[in-house]
Amino acid sequence: MEKEKLSAREAALVAQAHREAEARKGPAPAAVTSHAAAPAAPQPAKPKASPAERLARLMAEERAETERWKKKMRRYGIIVPAAIIGIFALWALRAPSRRR
Repeated sequence: MEKEKLSAREAALVAQAHREAEARKGPAPAAVTSHAAAPAAPQPAKPKASPAERLARLMAEERAETERWKKKMRRYGIIVPAAIIGIFALWALRAPSRRR
């Protein structure tokens, strides 16, 4: 099988993909050593949370989200029915005056 020739656009896309792949890999080792004036102090690795700690954190986040949702529902649970009753009351007061 013969290799198909790439069009100019396809060749440009392939070249761009290669450049992006090289950029993701990071700089070459020689470039890293020439730019580093002083070695950075190694940062201590953060220990992974135990399953119990992760579960506790998730439960706390869910509890906080539930509280926000309940507060929102309480606010709208009062405002929306009050608005509906107010609109009905205005309609009820205005309806008999139309018949006259």
